[in-house]
Amino acid sequence: MNLIIKFVFYITCSIVSVSSWAQTYVQVNGISLHDQSGYNGWNWGAGLEQTVANRWTVAGGWYYNSEYRGSTYAYGRYAFYKKGAWDIGVAVGAVTGYQRASLVPMAFPEVCYGWTCALFAPKVEDTGANVVGVRLRIPVN
Repeated sequence: MNLIIKFVFYITCSIVSVSSWAQTYVQVNGISLHDQSGYNGWNWGAGLEQTVANRWTVAGGWYYNSEYRGSTYAYGRYAFYKKGAWDIGVAVGAVTGYQRASLVPMAFPEVCYGWTCALFAPKVEDTGANVVGVRLRIPVN
């Protein structure tokens, strides 16, 4: 697990330093709403997101997940719609810290307006929950 955290941090920092010409964001992870009870709704944490091409970004970070555990994440995101303050895309990557496996693949749609982003993660197990998560994506350059 510690190796995964170091790898995510290294890759994220490397991309930020190599692609200094592109937009960098600080992600401030926040809240989640579940359609089942018993899950943590306060998912504090932070990450970095870096634009690597016109519609592509990569991200990595840490948050306190819905199962009351620490999680690291890394993903690539493609924005299929960008106009004004709107940025709508889909992300694919992996996350740690969940009960079902030490490393879980993830894919989710995300809608951003300005600094605010919302994602939807569907239930993947019978005992799980659908979730809508909200976070901030703050530009730093």
